[in-house]
Amino acid sequence: MATRYYIGAKHLRGDIVSYAKRFDLLEVATGSPTRTDGGSAGASVPSLTTLKRWRKAVPPHFAFTVVAGPELSALRPGEALDKGYALVAAAADVLEARSILLATPAEVTPSAVWRERLARVVERFRRDVTNLVWEPRGVWEIEDAAVLARKLGIVLAVDAARDPVPAGAVAYSRLRALGETRSFGPSALERIVRAIGARRDAFVVLETDGALAECKVLRRLAQAPDTRDRKNATRVVRPRGGSVKVRDDEQE
Repeated sequence: MATRYYIGAKHLRGDIVSYAKRFDLLEVATGSPTRTDGGSAGASVPSLTTLKRWRKAVPPHFAFTVVAGPELSALRPGEALDKGYALVAAAADVLEARSILLATPAEVTPSAVWRERLARVVERFRRDVTNLVWEPRGVWEIEDAAVLARKLGIVLAVDAARDPVPAGAVAYSRLRALGETRSFGPSALERIVRAIGARRDAFVVLETDGALAECKVLRRLAQAPDTRDRKNATRVVRPRGGSVKVRDDEQE
């Protein structure tokens, strides 16, 4: 079975109906309008009334990702975290969201205290969402973050153009316009499809100005037979303490 791709732009472009004719994934901010966690800076925070209207306006297959605000992504226990959780849960329920994205700020390091706090937040969502996606900022190594994400049963968001994509049924990738890379051509997008490989779902956010054109090419490449048959592919993830081979189609 071919991987099902959900592809979106960095922000909502135009009205939701027009956007849904071109893309089938949208990240929706919650919490404080001023983002401090490295997420979509400047993204507006829509009301629940607006979210209800959006859900009704798009096709059933359209996927929403609810992005946790700084109150929740900071992982600090207290009233702010509880408020952030409530906002995310409410938005996810209204949108029938496929994913919740927790983008932790740079201050959330690989130390034991932050790992424990992350685990506690993850536990609250176990029965509430289909995919809980974690996007760490700062000093995390991809290999270490992948090991922790696998242990917690969540999806690690990566930039598939630059980082190895962890094994699992679901992939979540943010393709950033960084440095000299201002856009992604067909060759780069084909490498991304191969890096994602065969799995159930792949969520891809294009943060470039040419997201619409890139979306069309990416979708075409993802449907090509030579890029979707990756069932026997293997890759190496190197957690600290040794190397472990894993299959690209391995289930979580």
